[in-house]
Amino acid sequence: MTSGPSLEIQILSDFEDVVFSIGYPNLEILYTSRSIKTLTGFDSSYFLENKNSWQKFIYDEDRNLIKHALIAIRKNQKFRVRLRILTKEKIFKYVECHGRLVQNNSENSYRIDGIVTDISDLLPLYNLFQDESVDIKHLLIENNMIFNGSQDSMFLIEVVDSEQYVIRRINQAYEKSTGITQSMIQGKTPIELLGAELGTTVINNFKKAIQAKTTISYEESFTMPAGSKIWITELTPIELEGKYKYIVGASKDITEQKLAENALKEYNERYALILEASSDGWFDWDLVNNTVIYSRRWWLEFGNDQKPENVPIGYWQSLIHPDDKDWVSEFLENILYSQRETFQLTFQMKKRKGNYAHVLSKCYIQRDASGNKIRLLGSNTDLTETKRIEYTLRHAKELAEAANIAKGNFLANMSHEIRTPLNGIIGFTELLLNSPLQEEQKEYLKNIFYSGKSLLELVNQILDFSKIDSGKMEFESINTNLSDLIKSTLDLFQVSAASKGIRLQFQIDPKLPEFVSLDPLRIRQILSNLIGNAVKFTHEGYVKVNLNQIERLGDFVTISFEVEDTGIGIDLNVRSRLFDSFSQADTSITRKYGGTGLGLTITNELLLRMNSKLNIKSELGMGSQFSFLLTLEIKSSGENASSIFDDKTTHTIESNLEQIQGFHSNILIVEDNELNRKLLTKLLQKKYPNIHLHFAIDGVEAIAQFQIKKPDLIIMDLQMPIMDGFTATIEIRKLEKDLNKKTPIVALTAGAFYSDKDTAIESGMDDFLTKPISAAFLYKAVEKWLTSSRV
Repeated sequence: MTSGPSLEIQILSDFEDVVFSIGYPNLEILYTSRSIKTLTGFDSSYFLENKNSWQKFIYDEDRNLIKHALIAIRKNQKFRVRLRILTKEKIFKYVECHGRLVQNNSENSYRIDGIVTDISDLLPLYNLFQDESVDIKHLLIENNMIFNGSQDSMFLIEVVDSEQYVIRRINQAYEKSTGITQSMIQGKTPIELLGAELGTTVINNFKKAIQAKTTISYEESFTMPAGSKIWITELTPIELEGKYKYIVGASKDITEQKLAENALKEYNERYALILEASSDGWFDWDLVNNTVIYSRRWWLEFGNDQKPENVPIGYWQSLIHPDDKDWVSEFLENILYSQRETFQLTFQMKKRKGNYAHVLSKCYIQRDASGNKIRLLGSNTDLTETKRIEYTLRHAKELAEAANIAKGNFLANMSHEIRTPLNGIIGFTELLLNSPLQEEQKEYLKNIFYSGKSLLELVNQILDFSKIDSGKMEFESINTNLSDLIKSTLDLFQVSAASKGIRLQFQIDPKLPEFVSLDPLRIRQILSNLIGNAVKFTHEGYVKVNLNQIERLGDFVTISFEVEDTGIGIDLNVRSRLFDSFSQADTSITRKYGGTGLGLTITNELLLRMNSKLNIKSELGMGSQFSFLLTLEIKSSGENASSIFDDKTTHTIESNLEQIQGFHSNILIVEDNELNRKLLTKLLQKKYPNIHLHFAIDGVEAIAQFQIKKPDLIIMDLQMPIMDGFTATIEIRKLEKDLNKKTPIVALTAGAFYSDKDTAIESGMDDFLTKPISAAFLYKAVEKWLTSSRV
């Protein structure tokens, strides 16, 4: 049985549009649907027999369009073209032809499949555009531009009857806002698009617009493919030939606006709650009418029994404390004449209960469009509790500062009171040691001398600890020979180490710079504590100081300082207590070795203030290693320890008391303590038998003696009754103002604070000696200034 045409062919044959297939690139007809006879007047068989005849039907002026179509096929494998054809009956028709390039499955060949559509119905419109009357053309173009150029979502509804509304067109903004395209919506009713419930609501709005016979506006929200949106929609009915046949709609997306409004509303409600819950009260002063609106919180604190609205400004002014009224009025007057927008002020206001409270007012001035001040808004904060806390803190601070000052004065006085008898003990012991004595007597005196020195060291440690604790420890930066500083510090322990048979060793990294900037006094103090402890707790072996370069960046070098020993070591369980004040690792150590337990505390505190810390490695019975890191600035030159500390090459108790006969000078000793006067007299007369000594017991007497005796040198105590040494020096310098030669003045003090030395130099003194008096330093100062030509 012969089979009929395939289903696909039957469907294609029923199309009004012509379906075709032609070979490529020979452009011969392979297939046409039956509708080609309607279009051209010739049936399919004609074109299958005359495979290239189709090109003859194309109007001569349009045949060049075929070339453009072929170019499009080669480039994009598809084409679309509009052209004119001439039918069998010699009638012109406009057609639109579009197709694509397809590869055949059975062989390596190609064809073009496409559709031809008769668009001759557009010919009248074409003729209209060809007409010289361009007004209609421009009108159509402008309407299209307005419709698609609008930022609002626009749509056109056809009113078929009172119950049927068909969507005919939407613009590009509608497509973008909703996610619905023209092809998806065109020809559908609202119910088909949105469903029965929502669609009915939309239709009811259409009916309202027709009933109103004018534009209506409403807010709506529903979900579209692009998401949920909120619109404000306007519907305008269009009347044609006495009937409303169309509705033009415009929907403006107000989603962001609504979100912002809701957020603002929520913020205002939250802010109102915060204001209500806080201790602040707000006010709104109308500068035009001079009336004020107060918040509930403000009115509860400062108001009366009336309502807190439109209250005359005079009421607020009546609450200001009499002490503040004048300056507050003047302040506000100046502010309102200025260009400032914000300001704040603190004053006292009377509360509802009659008591006054300190109030902080923070204000903002609002202006109108012309720049005129119209409102002053602000808040009031009750500072009563804050003021009470401030007073308590200020009082506590004053008490702490007073206590700190009292502590400093106490330490200064204690230093003076302890050093004064120590001065006598050590000084007279030194004098006795330089006199003819039996060996046993000399041994006893040495014990007294060393005991006095130990007590002096204890006083110095306590003072250092106090200065660190109060934050008054000051640091210097001096360009220093690093290696020389370490060697000179080690030399201080040569005698004590040698007496125990301990080797003192020093190793320095050759890469380290020769000179660095540091505080040599504090570095020596730190190393002396560590080396002194190492020598004290080591019975055999060595104590070694190592300096190693860790890092060098530009002008700065990081150095590791290490003090290593072979001593008794430290138990791991008690190591954490090493830095506690007045504490040692084991109380038995105190009994056996002595000491206050302040040395390591002071050392670590000094390092902390140098941005470092003390590190410990130790095992019981295996020795210890203490180390710290310092980053120091590299210098090209610097001072040696001998010039910084005035170190001596020998450290014997007995001083060189060989008499010098050549001095016949007058020396004025200003000292209120009789024991110190006797000691200075003995020391000076023993060394310089031909000098003449004069005495004063306070600053007033010193000025009188200076004017009478005209001394060559003055040794001036700093702390004295009636007038201290600082004031006396200032007065003496005033008396010397018109003289060419100035008398050298050497300060003598039992204080141990560096501020004493600075103040002494600032007052006009030339040198500085501390008690207990060292005979060697005393003699050096005397010979320095008596042999100088000071002018």
